[in-house]
Formats: sequence, C-alpha cells, structure tokens
Amino acid sequence: MGLPAIAQEAVYLIRHAEKELSGNDPSITEQGRARARAWAEVLQYVGLDIVFTSDAKRTQQTGQIIADKLGLSLNSVNRTDTADLTDTLSFDHEEDVVLVVGHAETIPGIIQNLGVSGSIEVSQSDFANLFVLLKPGSEEARMIRLRMP
Repeated sequence: MGLPAIAQEAVYLIRHAEKELSGNDPSITEQGRARARAWAEVLQYVGLDIVFTSDAKRTQQTGQIIADKLGLSLNSVNRTDTADLTDTLSFDHEEDVVLVVGHAETIPGIIQNLGVSGSIEVSQSDFANLFVLLKPGSEEARMIRLRMP
C-alpha cells in the first residue's frame, strides 16, 4: 500500500476589495482598503503561509495590505491562467496554508481546479465572500463559503 499524497490543509480565497469604477486596471478605494484590513483581522489566526494575487493592481493592493499586516510574502500570477496557479499551489506550496486574492470571474475556476465540484457564482457587486477549501486537490476536498458581516 502506497503512502497517501500530501495535500494542502486549506486554501482561502477572497475577491479583491472594492475598486474604483474607471480605468483598465483600477485601484481599490478607501472602502476597499478598509475591507482588506478587515480581511487581515479575520485571517490572522488561520495560519497563512503565503498570499497569491493576480497581476491586477486591485488584487495586489488587497493582498499587500493583508500580507503586510500578517508578515507574509506576496506572489502574483497571471490572472488569465488559473491552471498555472493551481499547479503552483499543488507543486510548490503543497504544505502551505494559502490565501488567494482573485476576481469574480476567476474564483469559480480556481475552486473547481482544486477539486471542489458544483456551481459557484460570485456577483460583480459582492466583495464579502470567503471561500475556505479544505484538503484541496484530494478526494476529500470540500468547501465552506462564509460572508464578512
């Protein structure tokens, strides 16, 4: 009998915080900065090891506020390549507890790529979801969806 594959204990996913309404690569707003600080408070005791964002300014700003508050490193990946992110998590960070700051359009694909089936939708006007993937990439993968008050 072979040894079981090592899988991450958890991956946390949030959408970037509230953004400005204009520009190709908008920044987060003051309300967004407040939300990012609140996410850092919520996530401070879950044992995060690293924060991943897309290459968009709004995810990087959200993630940087959280990473700075928690003393973590920040890594950015191409927002259109969720398969690369999944591979990076699976092969380079398989023993880490990871936060991914994504987009309404990318979060459902990331969740599915990490082995949780089902239909997930994230509204363009919703910035308050926290998705917790437990044992992602394993046959026991499951998801908990929480909302920030």
